[in-house]
Amino acid sequence: MEIVNLPVGVPAKVEDDCIRIQQLPDGNFLLTGTLLTSDSVEGGEESVGLIQSEPYPSYEAAEAAGLAWADECGVARLHVSHSDGTTPLPDPR
Repeated sequence: MEIVNLPVGVPAKVEDDCIRIQQLPDGNFLLTGTLLTSDSVEGGEESVGLIQSEPYPSYEAAEAAGLAWADECGVARLHVSHSDGTTPLPDPR
């Protein structure tokens, strides 16, 4: 899987498979994500979302969980965006 790390505070585009990591005021990190999957039977696309995780104790732990989730879903290219401190990243969807 190709990983594209976006600059701090920059959200992924609507059409990109992505995970978003946000730092909380208590120092923990939340993980959310959105992937588009192809329906090989009907030829369409379906959106799959990781709504929101339980807080992770570190950025690395949240990122590792997001990468594992995307890998399980068969993502070829994943964009990783993260907030600058406690400012939430906008969800482009």
